Amino acid sequence: MTDLAARDRSIDADIRVRGDHLLDSTYNAIMLVSDWPVKDLYTIIGVRFSDIRVDGTGTSVLSARATGSASFENVDARNVGAVGINNCGSFNFPATGSEFSVTDLGGNDGGGTTGPWMASWELPNTITCDDRPSVVAPPAPSPWVQP
Repeated sequence: MTDLAARDRSIDADIRVRGDHLLDSTYNAIMLVSDWPVKDLYTIIGVRFSDIRVDGTGTSVLSARATGSASFENVDARNVGAVGINNCGSFNFPATGSEFSVTDLGGNDGGGTTGPWMASWELPNTITCDDRPSVVAPPAPSPWVQP
């Protein structure tokens, strides 16, 4: 699991997560979060995920629980147990959408029980928040075969 947390200040940097293989995550593969007491004070921006394989999540590929944004390019996922993007933002639920935005830079592929992990209807900031999603145990990781 990749976890970035804005607990005592905002994260505003050029952070690139590249080439990881996230295997058999019990819950989310990627979590971007701020602590509840500071959720309206701190943001997470400037994060870019690229060339990543996610094989098995109990819930989502991305759980966003903060204000901010992140971009994704060439992130392939399979055996995803819930909606691909669980976007709660900072839990204020404005009518304009989540306080967290996701940018699709292309090449994102795969999914699981609910369809593509990065479905167009989720972008850029659709609220898809499930605070306690059911966990679906993924199958054991297996060799990755490109079509």
